[in-house]
Amino acid sequence: MLKRHKYILLLLIVLLGTGCSFPQKNPGWTESFGGDSSAARWEQDEEASEYSGEETETMPQFVTEADCFYYAYSTLENSEEQQLYQELLDSLLACEAETELSTLNEALIEPVFECVMADHPEIFYVDGYNLTTYRMGEELIKLTFSGTLTVEPAEIAVRREKIGQTAEAWLAEAQNLENSYEKLKYLYEQLISHTDYELGCCDSQNICSVLLNGVSVCQGYAKTLQYLCQQLDIPALLVSGTVRGQGHAWNLVYMDDGQWYFVDPTWGDASYQQEDGAACTQNSCPAVNYDYFCVTTQQLKLTHSPDEKIFLPECTATACNYYRREGLYLESAEESAIAGIFERADRLGMETVTFQCADEAVYEAVYRLLIEEQKIFDYLDSAKNTVAYSDCAERRTFSFWLQ
Repeated sequence: MLKRHKYILLLLIVLLGTGCSFPQKNPGWTESFGGDSSAARWEQDEEASEYSGEETETMPQFVTEADCFYYAYSTLENSEEQQLYQELLDSLLACEAETELSTLNEALIEPVFECVMADHPEIFYVDGYNLTTYRMGEELIKLTFSGTLTVEPAEIAVRREKIGQTAEAWLAEAQNLENSYEKLKYLYEQLISHTDYELGCCDSQNICSVLLNGVSVCQGYAKTLQYLCQQLDIPALLVSGTVRGQGHAWNLVYMDDGQWYFVDPTWGDASYQQEDGAACTQNSCPAVNYDYFCVTTQQLKLTHSPDEKIFLPECTATACNYYRREGLYLESAEESAIAGIFERADRLGMETVTFQCADEAVYEAVYRLLIEEQKIFDYLDSAKNTVAYSDCAERRTFSFWLQ
């Protein structure tokens, strides 16, 4: 007798903000995920059983430029997983009511599903999936899959069109920039200038929050930056983890120097810094913070702890780090180097100047020079006798308000 069992994966969405062949890019769209599946529950014939979520210990080799556009896909280890990825992706994009899968290995479904969602930010309308098993006696003979939709299909089409219109306007200028660094920096700044950090906002876990509503939390920020990057053929991944014990999300991006970097757009927004309770007000934080723009794994892990669901590369490159690239990185406290930074700011008409010190010793030396000895006034307009500033010992940065 054929028995049909239905399993439902309910994604308990953590409000992040408190925190081989290769699948082709869908024309006009690069898809995604509405929640964090770190907490999941299985139901079988009305009897709940706990899912272990065990991870494989085998780590994939580092991917090459030729197959890095969908990073999570590139970490899959065999053709069975890769085919399943494509089947899940196709099912979610088409909002299929039921898709028969090529595999009978139930244990593969969740990790591959999470890879699909980490790669595809445009699947804003799914927060989990249904898995149905078919058995002949005790023998498993078929698995079928369907995504659990949070939005009706008609509304999905409406939102897709609106998202596309907003994204097109944001991307128009970026497309003319000459390299991935300039494009990423432009998108980062656009995202931050058009978005306010707001806990509890609508659609906070997907790209609708940013591109349609202009308010979001970290998951929405990260997915939107990923989506925009992918439209410009900049490989990007959603990375989930924790900061100070709270759920958080950020990005892994691949630049045209052939290196991976971490980027946290949420931490770049002054409205997040104020909401987060940092010693920061609207007038004492730069509108855009670049402390986590293209950083290494070592820098990231001072504050961020990625989860281990998807193997991540060790990011060691510094060429695209904002402070280094922009000449705002002090290797020493030499006054000529400091003067060069302020002269650049004056030449560009900047309202604030922010720079980073190479290490703790340089940071302390600069602090003594500019703050304790008040040499900061040597670099400012002679008419100024007061100056507002902020500094961060943890990230070794200083910001000064020039106007």
